[in-house]
Amino acid sequence: MHLKNANILMIWLCAAKIDFGVQDLDQPSIRQRRMTPSGWFKSSLQVERDDIMKRILMDICTDISRTAVVENGRLVDLIVEKKNTRSITGNVYLGLVKNILPNQFAFVDIGQPKNGFLNVVEMNQKISLKSGQSILVQVRKDPSGDKGASLSRQLDMIGRYVVLFQSCSHEIGVSHKIKDAHERERLKDAAKQRLPEGYGIIMRTSSENKPVEDIFLDIDKQVALYKDVIEKGPMQKAPALIYQENNVLRELLREDVEEVIINDPSQLEMVKEEVEYCRAGLSRQVRLHEGAEPLFDANLEKQADRALDKKIWLDCGGFLIIEQTEACVIVDVNTGKYIGRKSRRDSILQANLEAAKDIAAQIRLRNLSGMIIIDFINMEHEEDIRQLYNFFSAEIAKDRIKTNIIGMTELGLMQITRRKTRESLGRILLEDCPYCGGSGHLSRSRASKIHTDAEA
Repeated sequence: MHLKNANILMIWLCAAKIDFGVQDLDQPSIRQRRMTPSGWFKSSLQVERDDIMKRILMDICTDISRTAVVENGRLVDLIVEKKNTRSITGNVYLGLVKNILPNQFAFVDIGQPKNGFLNVVEMNQKISLKSGQSILVQVRKDPSGDKGASLSRQLDMIGRYVVLFQSCSHEIGVSHKIKDAHERERLKDAAKQRLPEGYGIIMRTSSENKPVEDIFLDIDKQVALYKDVIEKGPMQKAPALIYQENNVLRELLREDVEEVIINDPSQLEMVKEEVEYCRAGLSRQVRLHEGAEPLFDANLEKQADRALDKKIWLDCGGFLIIEQTEACVIVDVNTGKYIGRKSRRDSILQANLEAAKDIAAQIRLRNLSGMIIIDFINMEHEEDIRQLYNFFSAEIAKDRIKTNIIGMTELGLMQITRRKTRESLGRILLEDCPYCGGSGHLSRSRASKIHTDAEA
């Protein structure tokens, strides 16, 4: 094609603004180019328009349920619950004290396979207990391994905008994520106006810029719920479940979620009610999945399977090794096939940045908790270390679960801690190998015997 004809064609296309399946080319968002963690640039033209939304998918099966947050086709969060191992965090029980240990811990029967454990000293006050006594307790952490559930005598009622608890000092707190000083004062004033004596309250992040009337309604609802639990508890025979928390939706439902899809018709109305309670008006966007295609498509299944792998390949050619032990989680970053495009310094930095983004995502997906140690590729320049630290901090801040970066050791190991609320994905879905017991190794004689038996 001659240059003159090509110019005429280009002028005609721009005038007609033919739709190529993307937004107008005149919009700033299309002209912008975004840098991926590996340092390569990706045009916004490559983002599909129909996929730019955040959804919650609820895949309910007979023995297992999966609830996922999907953003732009990417699996952001995943909670898996087996029928017999569903989370009990937040549940309130009338428990039966079984025995009290000298180290100030008590074992309490709450009707679960393992007795829960309760710290006798709470809020700097010792609780007077005796064996056989019935007490109201709330689960703080799910049972894990050989340990029973972690319990507390303080009951927290988690609402849409507030967390209510009993307090003689009338404590009022505001989420640290709300930074505006005037908004923090407004929320404190609202709580002071409505909160009855004998209660404390924490204003959640979701309360920011919400009408005072809506906050009042939520406070009233949580106070009524608290009183109902306190009154109903003593009327039961221990051990008994008094209040059951619907954890999954409340954990995952955020302000930016636009749609909830479920594949179980029998739970559709219940989910609508829970969604409406958490976010007024969103229940209209709760719908039933229909059609022959599974709710989790092949792409999501692949991402879910990847969250169980020990070795994770990065787009740049590097890879991660993720090891979960009893003491801590260890993540090792390797350059692998990545040779870089510029200097050695820049190549290492870009590999670490891409690894940092994927590590933060994998921590969320796998629900790793406790002490997490990350061995990034060694960097010699303080400027690069600061850039990596700041970038990783921003990625970690997206986590719905409290996560703290402790810092870098002298050996260049980054230490972080993440609060445990439930079992990790691997602990739920994976089992130890019957031959090696989960070590990943077999003695030569044992391996030879297995090979011989297989051939026979």
